[in-house]
Amino acid sequence: MLLAIDVGNTATILGLWDGERLLERWRIATDSMRMESEYVAMLRELFAVAGLPAAEAAIISSVVPPVEQELAAALDTLFGVVPLMVDAAASGLRVDVDNPGEVGADRLVNAVAALDYDDPRGRYVVVDFGTATTFDLVEAPGVYRGGAIAPGPRTAAEALSLRTAKLPRIDFSAAPTRVVGRNTTEALKSGLILGYASLVDGMVRRFVAEAGEALVLATGGFARVIEPVCETLDVVDDDLTLRGLRFIWEKSA
Repeated sequence: MLLAIDVGNTATILGLWDGERLLERWRIATDSMRMESEYVAMLRELFAVAGLPAAEAAIISSVVPPVEQELAAALDTLFGVVPLMVDAAASGLRVDVDNPGEVGADRLVNAVAALDYDDPRGRYVVVDFGTATTFDLVEAPGVYRGGAIAPGPRTAAEALSLRTAKLPRIDFSAAPTRVVGRNTTEALKSGLILGYASLVDGMVRRFVAEAGEALVLATGGFARVIEPVCETLDVVDDDLTLRGLRFIWEKSA
């Protein structure tokens, strides 16, 4: 049993793998103040409620160092396992950028998972909708070429809400049916959802123009919302990151 954990700035995704089968998937809020004992209690409850056996190994990708330290200690306390921490070396990729250490572990994990699609074009663009919207280019057999970073839709919405007195928070559960909003809420949804669809399509087309034809993969909590109004996404894969973590762990093992 492999426990794969991706620690993002806003949310932490956990998945328990039994070989190639994902038994359970959890999403919890990322909290840099949460301590080892709290993670022990949380993990114990999650496993007990789902009736799952103990994890026998673990792997963590993280962009929040204080969280990874407490999580690692909790995994050792609860399961007696020392997790593999993902970095450029552990990914197995040739990270062809100025400073490989600057690349977020989650982006490398996604790149590893994208390569498993084995597309004949041998080139992949991964769009991950998180706190930031990231675009990453990876080429077979295993070269990470770099990417681009933009604010995520929810991050942009929160910034608007904080900086403006009268703009409400909006529901991101579905894309609007028209671009011309008839009220403030509709106008915000148009700008933040349809506007982001245009951003994604524009960036993907620029990636393809610069690097060549590619399979375009999307993941992250916002991917399913934006998929119907995007023109350039080929595949939406909710478990891309968890699967990439499994691949990295299998190669290391």
